[in-house]
Order: sequence, then C-alpha cells, then structure tokens
Amino acid sequence: MQSRPVQDGNLRSLVLCALAALFEGFDNQSMGVAAPRLIPEFGLAPGAISWVFSAATFGLLVGAIIGGRVADRVGRKPVLIASLMVMGLCSCATALANSVESLLLARFLTGLGLGGAMPNFIALAAEMVEPRRRVAVVTVVTAALPFGGALAGMLSLSHGIGWDWRVIFYVGGIGPVVLALLMMPLLRESAERSGDGAVRPDTASLSQALFADGRASRTLQLWSGFFFNQLILLLMLNWLPTLFVRLSFSHAAASWAAICFNLSGSFIGALIARACGGPRRSLWVTLNYLGIVVALMLLYSGTSVEIALFGCALAGATIIGGQLVVYALAPLSYSTAVRSTGVGAAVAVGRFGSVVGPLYAGGLLALGAASSAVLVGIIPFVALGGAAVFALTRQRTEPDIAQNAPQTRNESAA
Repeated sequence: MQSRPVQDGNLRSLVLCALAALFEGFDNQSMGVAAPRLIPEFGLAPGAISWVFSAATFGLLVGAIIGGRVADRVGRKPVLIASLMVMGLCSCATALANSVESLLLARFLTGLGLGGAMPNFIALAAEMVEPRRRVAVVTVVTAALPFGGALAGMLSLSHGIGWDWRVIFYVGGIGPVVLALLMMPLLRESAERSGDGAVRPDTASLSQALFADGRASRTLQLWSGFFFNQLILLLMLNWLPTLFVRLSFSHAAASWAAICFNLSGSFIGALIARACGGPRRSLWVTLNYLGIVVALMLLYSGTSVEIALFGCALAGATIIGGQLVVYALAPLSYSTAVRSTGVGAAVAVGRFGSVVGPLYAGGLLALGAASSAVLVGIIPFVALGGAAVFALTRQRTEPDIAQNAPQTRNESAA
C-alpha cells in the first residue's frame, strides 16, 4: 500500500471521481445561476429564495453523515453510485417543479444524493494513490467542483437557455445518472477495502470514529474550517449572480460573474491550495484570506463591470482555494476504517455553514440592505475561517500526516 502506483484502473477511477465532483459542482451552482429567472416566475421574495437555496444544503448535511457512515460498512463504490442516481433523478424533478413546495422537496432530495457522493469520491480518490500523493490527487479531483460550477454558468449563456432555467437542471440530472451507470463496470472499489488486505468494516461508534485516538483536536479544526469556508462559498455561489444584478449589472454579466468565480477557483484555487500545503503554508494561508477581503472590496466598489468581474475571479481563486485545502486535509486525518465517516462528518458540519450563508445574505436583503452591505458582512466570517485553516495547517506538516495516516489502519501491520 505504501508504494501503490497510479495504475490504469486507478487512473480511470480517479477520472470517474473527478467527474462526480464536476457534477456536484454543477449542481451547487445551478440554483444560483437559475435564480434571477426563477425568482420572478415563482414570485419569490429574497427570504423565500434563501430557503430554496438551503433546501439542498439541508439534504446534503443528512446525506453526508449517512453516506459516509454506510460507506465505511459496505464500501465506497455502491454508496457513490446510489448517491449519483438520487442526485440525478431529483435534479430532473427540480426542473418539473410547479410550486414552491415541490421545488423545496426536489432540492432537499437532490441534496441527499450530493451529500452521499462527496465524502465517497474524496475518500476513494485518496485511497487510489500512495500517502505522499494524496494531497495533490485530492486537490486535483476536488478542483473539478468549481469547474462544474463554471460549466453551469456557461450553459446559462448558451442560446435559448436564458429563457428556460429548467434546462440547467435537466443537464445536471441526466449527467450523474449516466455517470452512475458507467461506474458500475468501470469504477474500482478502494484498494484498501478490497482483496486480502482489506480493512474490516468499522464498528466503532460515531464519537469514537471522530474523537478517539487523538483525533479530537484535528476533527474540531476540520469542522471549523469546513463550517466557515462553506458559509462563505455557498453564500457566493448562490447569491453572486443575484447580487450582480442588484448592483445594476446585466443578466449576462451575472452569468459571467459565476463563470469567473468558478473557473479561477478551479485552476488558480487549486494552485493556491497546493501552496497552502507546502513548506510555507502559514504565509500562503494568510495571503489567501487577505485576498478574499481584497476581492470583496473590489466587488463592493462596483465601479465597473471589468473591476467587478476581476473581483469575482479573485474571490473564486481565494475562497475556493481555502476550501480545497480542507478538502485535501480531510481524508488524511482519519484511518481507512473510518475515513468516509470522518470526511462525511466534516462535510456535514460544513453544510451547516452552507445553510447559514445563504440565509444570512437573504435575511440582510429582506431587511433592505444593499448588495454592498452583504459583501462587507462576509468579512467577519473570512477572519474566522482563515483562523481555523491557519490552525489546521499549523498542527503538523502534511507529509507527516500522509505518512502517519496508513499506520492507523487495522491492517497497518501488513
């Protein structure tokens, strides 16, 4: 296990995991992109659309805990495939919604699939390679999340789609279903959970899995990092296009804002995440979160569409960069037997932040606050998120984590 190369089957499985991340990112952005046209059709107030944004997040929270726990008992592959099927079918149901109630239900059920998928494609990606490569591989796979979000923004600019927001959800629904069908014959189960040296299914309680054997401090740091980063990220993913329109920019500019945010996050954010995991990680983490503040101030100024779009790109690179850091660290913090449980719990805690973020922005707007006030109101959360990630990266070096993680497995003696 210690020197496991990236074999052809493993590489194919990593590509499939990255595609799962791409569709997850597509769905995360789809409601935000659709919102400017969906709001008038359903007659939704800012406070009401916040609940639509958060419905999938509530579902993801539940799905992440259940999906991670079940996967540690029955395997990553079957849970990931089932989650993608649920995600895809319920995304199509979102397009068919004809009332606020059916819209909320469809988004909640979509969230269950999203939640079950995320901890498992992260854990699978980590377990397909040797420990020293895990940070790099998980960073690359999870960088597909914002790239999927960028594709949602691009799709909204395509001919005709601007007139029918439902197409986004049909595309975001059919894709995961097709991917799930492809995974049945093509996706490998984790090498650490199959074969003669397979890890035994975890039988520890949830609290033991997360807090026993010296994992308590790292679990709490992960949770804090996920909570505040997800609060900021989902607020921006859901509200950025709407805030852009409220800043007197066009619908087309709002779609470009989503594209700039996600593309810069996918590519530049991945580079930032790698730097934040290197030997000068404390400096890079500090610069990254200062960059978020600068980006918010550029958006706050709203002096021109060019400056605002540059601010979106900088915000995407730094906000998503911070999130990719905690994504990469999460699977290294737990042994194989409880890895999906640990990652799933961190994702679930992060989704509490994802619920708070959109509701926070919607509440401010419902009280009559300007878009610029919402942007300034994000800064305290940036400070808290930065402190959490700073503490997380200071605890010990990532190479040490990667080398030590396999030694905590039940099969480590092998």
